[in-house]
Amino acid sequence: MKRSRLRHALMRHALTLLMLLILTVSVSGSAYAQNYSFAVPELLMQVFVQPDSSVRIIYDITFENYGSAIDIVDIGTPHSGYNISNMSASIDGVALTDIRKSEYVSPGVEVHLDGNAIPSGGRGTLHFEMTMPEMIFTDTTNKENASLQITPTWFDSSLVRGTGTIEIRVTMLEGVQLDEVLYQDVEFSDKGTENSCVVAVWRFENVPATKEYRVGVSFPQRGLTNVTEVTTWDLFMRWLGQFAGVIGGIVGGCLPLAFPIFIFWAIIRAVKKAGKPNYLPPIAQVEGGGIKRGLTAPEAGVILELPLTKVLALVIFGLLEKGLAKRADKTGSLTEALTLEIADAYRTDLKDASARAKYRRSVAQQQGTVIHNYEDAFLDLIQENPGKPVKALKVVKPMERLVKIAAAKMQGFDLSDTQDYYRRVIDRAIEQASALGDIEQREQYLDKYGSWVMLDKDYRRVMTVGSYHYWPLWARQARPSLTSPPVGGIGRGGGAASSGRPAPKFGDVASSFAGWAETTMGGMAAAIMPTSLQKPTPVSTSSSGGSFRSSCACACAGCACACACAGGGR
Repeated sequence: MKRSRLRHALMRHALTLLMLLILTVSVSGSAYAQNYSFAVPELLMQVFVQPDSSVRIIYDITFENYGSAIDIVDIGTPHSGYNISNMSASIDGVALTDIRKSEYVSPGVEVHLDGNAIPSGGRGTLHFEMTMPEMIFTDTTNKENASLQITPTWFDSSLVRGTGTIEIRVTMLEGVQLDEVLYQDVEFSDKGTENSCVVAVWRFENVPATKEYRVGVSFPQRGLTNVTEVTTWDLFMRWLGQFAGVIGGIVGGCLPLAFPIFIFWAIIRAVKKAGKPNYLPPIAQVEGGGIKRGLTAPEAGVILELPLTKVLALVIFGLLEKGLAKRADKTGSLTEALTLEIADAYRTDLKDASARAKYRRSVAQQQGTVIHNYEDAFLDLIQENPGKPVKALKVVKPMERLVKIAAAKMQGFDLSDTQDYYRRVIDRAIEQASALGDIEQREQYLDKYGSWVMLDKDYRRVMTVGSYHYWPLWARQARPSLTSPPVGGIGRGGGAASSGRPAPKFGDVASSFAGWAETTMGGMAAAIMPTSLQKPTPVSTSSSGGSFRSSCACACAGCACACACAGGGR
């Protein structure tokens, strides 16, 4: 009797599921039978950071219709915590009031155009606004920064024709400085100020609106009343969840055995990455052997084991400062990847490396400058790769040579005392530059000691103050528009005192040298992945002495932040 009842119950459930399946297929077939086909020539997404860690998102999406009338538009949301009551929409200026939870996109909403559907052959622009909570996260690579990652909504590739322009603009809170806003992974197309707020811009030309275009930005937490905390452990567990899904599909029944092994491997890997960078070889130092003076700024950076991206940047800027190399791009655009070419006077076709070095040193002597031993390899690399951005150069070998040369100079000296000495040199450079309130005097000081100032982790506070932005001499000579204000001083409030110079606008110089340098360093990190730079062999076997982040290849911002992404669309 019980078995019969169970059989009847199972049959009823099976029939119910079959009817639901038929109904679903019928509805879906009806919806797609409308034969949607359209182009998205323009998609603008504006994101405004709010103090409570929410963001105000504004879309302007233009459709060109080639199929059935577009009567509903689906918009993906970053997460499911949205509130339809704070959403609004219009089509070509006509207000729309019917916004519902989407039946096709999750998470997302659908906007009904009602009597304002875009007809076949027609064109229309949808304006849509919403506020999304809990979108700002801690930057796990810099505890003082916040992080935002986002992508515009996208549409079914089977429905979209052609390509268009997708632009993303993220507006910061007032008070955030231009050079404090750092990109993550994808470089800014532009960066400036608008209505006293910094705006970061990414522009994608001739691309289809059928996939995500994720961008990320890091900025100070200043002005935020709430930031969602994300720890390294949180990130590990999120990664583990995704990883487990992938591994589960691969190993199937072996997952119970394989899973603990992968957990152990991941923890060991995370612990290793969390350690302090250590790329110096063992040094034949002598405790109490004295201080090694006379190191260059890049060499001092190596001895202090500062991020290699910063050391590389100082080498490159040094070549530009001494006229050994010059920018190769013709436009001089600040958003363009830094590309160098060797100065004409130092170009040579000599085959032997030592002969090339000797020739260049003779030219340098005539021009009143010097070439350091570690610079030879960089000059050769630049000459051999004309037109290639610095971030694409294979700088690992020249960097290894620099590390080895710097370590060799420490033989017989006290490493700890030498490190303390150069820390004091850096602190003194920052203090002296900060004390110079006259713009011309500060500029002259930075022209001479800027490389030492840049070794400080917070050098931007000296190079960018209010509306004053320092640019090195080689940049000012290449682009006279970058010349700093010729008169006035730097007041206590941070602005240029009595300079008569307005604050930079969005169409002005995209960023200060400090901000541009940070961006450039971030791009250089792709050329120096931590695993690619091998620690040189010990300088001496008788030694008595004893930031590119994770896998993001970007030293300038926090990649290890939670991501808030939109998606989908019919």
